[in-house]
Amino acid sequence: MKDEKFKKLVIGGTVAAVLLLVFLVVFLIYQITALSQRRERIEYLQGEIARYEQIIASTEDEIEKYQARYWLEQRAAELDMILKNQ
Repeated sequence: MKDEKFKKLVIGGTVAAVLLLVFLVVFLIYQITALSQRRERIEYLQGEIARYEQIIASTEDEIEKYQARYWLEQRAAELDMILKNQ
């Protein structure tokens, strides 16, 4: 009787450990994917900011400067570099 009980405990502990390990691996993969997507988004927004800064510096048209400044502020707000309009 004691051997059967011990085997059931060992099997139950092993199953619990394997399930925990699988859950942790899935969670790790999710976190790595999320970080990768976030990094790509940050690089994209930084490129957009640089492009708008170049437009502002090189153009003479006031309307185009205004539009570039607006989008520059939007991208900067997405990166939490400035506070969003309240």
